[in-house]
Amino acid sequence: MQLRKLLFILTLLPGVSLAQGRIKLDFGEAGDREVWVSDQSLLPASTLKAPEATLDLPLPVAENNNLYVWDRKTGNVAMKSVGSLKGTWKLTAADYVLAGKVVVRVEHEGDPVAVAFVKLKDAAGEKESQIDASKKGEAIFFGIKPGKVDVTVRYNSNGVDAEPAQQSFILNSKRAEPDPTFIVSLAQDVETVGSKEPDEGTVKTTGGEGSKPEDSKPADKPAPKGSVFGSIIVYLLALGAAGAAIYFGLRYMKDNQDKVKAQLQKVGVQVPDPQDPAQQDPGPAPIPIAPAPPQKIMLDDADPNLPPAPSTPNSVPPVSVSQPSLVMENGDVFPIPDGETSVGREAGNGLALVTESTVSRKHATIQKNGVEITVRDEGSSNGTFVNGVKVSTDVILRPGDQVHFGQVIFRYEA
Repeated sequence: MQLRKLLFILTLLPGVSLAQGRIKLDFGEAGDREVWVSDQSLLPASTLKAPEATLDLPLPVAENNNLYVWDRKTGNVAMKSVGSLKGTWKLTAADYVLAGKVVVRVEHEGDPVAVAFVKLKDAAGEKESQIDASKKGEAIFFGIKPGKVDVTVRYNSNGVDAEPAQQSFILNSKRAEPDPTFIVSLAQDVETVGSKEPDEGTVKTTGGEGSKPEDSKPADKPAPKGSVFGSIIVYLLALGAAGAAIYFGLRYMKDNQDKVKAQLQKVGVQVPDPQDPAQQDPGPAPIPIAPAPPQKIMLDDADPNLPPAPSTPNSVPPVSVSQPSLVMENGDVFPIPDGETSVGREAGNGLALVTESTVSRKHATIQKNGVEITVRDEGSSNGTFVNGVKVSTDVILRPGDQVHFGQVIFRYEA
């Protein structure tokens, strides 16, 4: 403990000198806390553990710095400018004005994305973080103002820039999880961690926290991926070379018919003489006569009066509905009644999806007004999508439209 305190004090030396006095932090009770001094609300590499009810520190004089206290039990951070510290700072709940660690998880169909850029905006400003495959789809932010938080995710879909995904969340000062995680689900196709086929001898993982391949062997280093433009150039060059080979081959055969004929005859290939009347076109072939239908074979133990077996249909007939309905992938049909129908995870909703974790308690509302059916999102966490487009206002449904509530997929039929 003394060594950690010494290291913490040493971190205060660059750019500052020790003050004339000391500062005492009074937490009121023992707990799991971390303390540091910085000019910005970022978690530094080195902090001082403060498990006791009080902590006595030398006071820096760099007034542009702040003293931060991170309560790991609540996840909130208190801060106070060094210039305003005198004697004893008795911390209260009102001093904890920031949320500490906030995680934004970006996923597609439940799997973490491999690459994305995440921007988080709170009442104090904007912060950005980049996701790569090593981060398992998570962007980590620190020192966020409680209240409304706007998240924007930029990513590529099938090699091109997709429309940025935007979603808002409410970050509460009092919350069940000290380090909250906000999930942004992308509807468009995007590369996810573990989505590529593994090389022989490796185990495919989903990128979950702490997941380790078992009984795996080191995979060969993958070949570098060329650009799409380079692949097209190589393909066109190969196509041109093949066309040139065919052209010059035919040209050689035409200019050296006798040599080619002699070589073919040596290997036993009969080459017809173009002047031979027997090889000339005999004219149009006679119209073939359709063969008679085969005789029905009756088995000795078969009943001759049985009707023939029905032919197998080419495809499964579509679901038939008598009124506008939402049809799940498993064939379940949910008729849409007149008026408003709420969709959500709670049992009291008109369309209750109680077992679906990606559906919010009050996720969306379906409105039936005569023959017009509309759907709107009610601020759900994972969004409502129609044909892959996120719903931000009332959207009119048409037969055959695909509707996503989170990761639950329906087809609208009427």
